[in-house]
Amino acid sequence: MKAKHFIWTFLVLLSAGFLLSFNLNSGQDEGEDEHPDVDYSISCMECHAEETPDETAAWKSSAHGKMNFGCYICHGDGIENFSAEPGVDGCISCHSDSEKCFEPDMADRCFDCHDGHSLQTKKEEK
Repeated sequence: MKAKHFIWTFLVLLSAGFLLSFNLNSGQDEGEDEHPDVDYSISCMECHAEETPDETAAWKSSAHGKMNFGCYICHGDGIENFSAEPGVDGCISCHSDSEKCFEPDMADRCFDCHDGHSLQTKKEEK
């Protein structure tokens, strides 16, 4: 039974990732940042493990990190589309059921309560 649940969950997440790959810009703010001189022959993790070790560790231990969701899903591909602080449209595209739990004015503010990398609620992290 657990195996069926895991396979179903994996397939749903894989499908969501595939759909997101067609619309990477949807979760980004109007004022996009430029990523500084990226060497596209290496992965995000190779630089960010040294440059931002706390955020990298938080992401690796999160549900998204354990499923190996790429940084580009939230932050854009770094070539044409990059956002250091992405919007929540990407969140809602996979977690639309979570949106129903909140008042309408809260649905666009996931990061008011959740850390962007660990995904823990800020209350849990203290």
